[in-house]
Amino acid sequence: MNLLVCASEYYPYGSGIANVAYHVVERLRARGVACTICSPTGPDLTVGSGRLIRDLAVGGLLHYWHGVARLRNTADYDAVWLHNPLFPRASPFPRAVATVHSTYLNKLRQGMAPASYFRMAAALEQGSLTRIAAGARFTAVSETVQADLETIGIDRSAIALIPNGVDTACFSPAEDPGALRRAWDIPEDRTVVLFLGRVAEAKQPLRLLEVFARVHEAAPETLLVVAGGGEQLERTRARAHALGLGDAVRFLGPVPYGRVPDLYRLADCYIMASRSEGSPLSLLEALSSGLPAIVSAIPPLSFVGDEGLGRVVEFAAPEAAASIVEYLGRDLRHEGERARAFVTEHHDWCVIADRYLALFEAKAEIQ
Repeated sequence: MNLLVCASEYYPYGSGIANVAYHVVERLRARGVACTICSPTGPDLTVGSGRLIRDLAVGGLLHYWHGVARLRNTADYDAVWLHNPLFPRASPFPRAVATVHSTYLNKLRQGMAPASYFRMAAALEQGSLTRIAAGARFTAVSETVQADLETIGIDRSAIALIPNGVDTACFSPAEDPGALRRAWDIPEDRTVVLFLGRVAEAKQPLRLLEVFARVHEAAPETLLVVAGGGEQLERTRARAHALGLGDAVRFLGPVPYGRVPDLYRLADCYIMASRSEGSPLSLLEALSSGLPAIVSAIPPLSFVGDEGLGRVVEFAAPEAAASIVEYLGRDLRHEGERARAFVTEHHDWCVIADRYLALFEAKAEIQ
């Protein structure tokens, strides 16, 4: 099979979309599938501009997808895999598999600002997805995204729910967490709660700090480690200072991906206060590393509570901090082991790649 993969970011540049595309492609290649990657950084076909996407957001994405629409010799491919397609006009691929990682519709509903921007982006998104709906098969990374696609106008029968995956060999529990803490200059006697990801509005880092300040007051041995960059990083640092958290919060900034596995291994628990998510890779990586998780009460994260992998918390509720303190005071090893087993069975990239391959083969047979 000859597969064309179109993504607005690709490993090692980018985050969520880049990692999903890369890990699935690597496993497909191991199965003999010839994969051609088209992204702003290649590596096979270079289209669009990563700088424009960073600076202009939707404008940069429209520029990229306009370039994809102008690709030549697309009939040479047996199947095409599109990631969050945003074609300004008609798609050149009458039959494709389109994976939707998140939607602007959801961000608009969550009240993310500016509302005018997300309203415009959601309208462009709806136009693009409905234009390719006649021949495309869609995949959604979560039930929330699946519901968004139905609202946009995609028939439920055309949507497959395929969550994100994780490299369970790379992200595995620590043999000596104490040595790792010493290497990162993190005290061995603290209860380390880790957040790793983009420090952006959707992740609610300021609310996380507000809640953690009360957690730390009740349990002074807790340490919050924040790893990642983003537009709210400096504001979050300033808020931590204003709350008097001092050395109770450690900001690491962006962490090279090669060091991320050890960062999970030195922690006791993972935390995220997001108000909007698709299928967060960082959460799956943490669970695979044997970390139980404390997550916000939004549908894409509810499996953490349903499967006994951690605690679901309403971060806006007054009792949130007390719930977290109580949870951190427990022996978390059993839930950490359960988390590792759950991810290995359901989210290993080999399992996820097989599900995508079945869709690509079905499209190749139709064409």
